[in-house]
Amino acid sequence: MTTLVSADSIRDELRTHLAAILYCEIEEIDDDATFAELGLDSVLGVELVSLLNTKYGLEEMLDTVYAHPTVNQLSAYVSSQVAALEATAK
Repeated sequence: MTTLVSADSIRDELRTHLAAILYCEIEEIDDDATFAELGLDSVLGVELVSLLNTKYGLEEMLDTVYAHPTVNQLSAYVSSQVAALEATAK
């Protein structure tokens, strides 16, 4: 069974989680702003990574947020990781 999670759906999830973590409205999240510009610190970054790991079955570390520092970049990366997981599960 293939679930294929799109980068768009991951981006929506990221925006929702970020808004909750940062106590702001989803509309305030700029997909191309860095997480630092949005106010995400390392503690909140760990929370975000934990949510992604739980939601998508990943084992990412905080460094992932720094290596992919915008919603658009991180959603594309997570999408590729989920696709790789699904490919190996076949």
